[in-house]
Amino acid sequence: MSPLAAPPLAPVTLALWKERDPVAWDIPGVYVGTVDLMGSQVEGAVTELASQGVQFARLPRVIDLTDRHGDAAVTALVAVRELTAFGIAVDWTLRLPGRGTDADPGARADAMAEWQPLSHLHPPTAVFRDGHEGSGSSDNSGRFGNSAQDIVVRWRDSFHAAKCGYRRGPGFLEVRDRRGDSFKRLVIRTSEHDQLIQALLRGLPETGVPPSVVARYLPPGLIHRAGRFLWWTPYRIRRWPLSTTIP
Repeated sequence: MSPLAAPPLAPVTLALWKERDPVAWDIPGVYVGTVDLMGSQVEGAVTELASQGVQFARLPRVIDLTDRHGDAAVTALVAVRELTAFGIAVDWTLRLPGRGTDADPGARADAMAEWQPLSHLHPPTAVFRDGHEGSGSSDNSGRFGNSAQDIVVRWRDSFHAAKCGYRRGPGFLEVRDRRGDSFKRLVIRTSEHDQLIQALLRGLPETGVPPSVVARYLPPGLIHRAGRFLWWTPYRIRRWPLSTTIP
C-alpha cells in the first residue's frame, strides 16, 4: 500500500437515527443502529446513510486532539465533516489541548486557534480543556464559566451552511471560506495536488505530505493537524446555497 493510500488505523463508531428529535427515537424504524467505519470507508458510507434518510448521528467517544498519535481523532473528524456536508446533525464532543481558564489570555488565544479551523463543522455538544468542560450553558450572572463554554456558544452562534466548503471544476478546486472575519476564496489547480488532496480527505500521516503542501495549506486551515496526522478540512458542497441563505 502506498503512503497516499494508507488510512488512519482507528475506526469511528456512529449511532444513527432518521429523526433529530429525541422524542421520535423510540418510533419503530427511526433508530438505524451503530456502524464502525475505517477512514477509507467514511465518505462512501456517509453518502449511503444520507440516501437512507439518516438525519442524526452520535459519536460516543470524545474526539481527543491531545492524543499524540491522532489516528482516532482524524477518522472521527472526517466523519463529522462528511455528516456536516450532508446536513446531518451530529452529537459529538471535543477535547482541545491547553489550559481552559478565563484568567489566561494566552490560553484563550490558543483555544481560538484550535477551534476556529473546525468551526464549519456541526457544533459539538461539549468541549473539554484540561479538566474544564463547556456545554454552552451559563451561570446566573449570564457570564460563561470558562473558555470551554465560551467556545461552544461561539461555535453554535457562528455556525451556518457552507461555512467552509469546496466544489470541483475541470482541472480546479474552488474553496470558499467564511470561518474568519472576512470571506476568502481560493482556486487550486488540481493537476499537481489532486491525488494528495484526495488522500488528505481521508487523513494522512504527516510524514507522507510534502512540507511545501503543509506550509501552503496549514496556516489558512485548509488542512488540520491531529497528532501525527493531517486531514483536509473543507467539505464538498453538495448543494450550492443561495446567497441569501448564508452570511
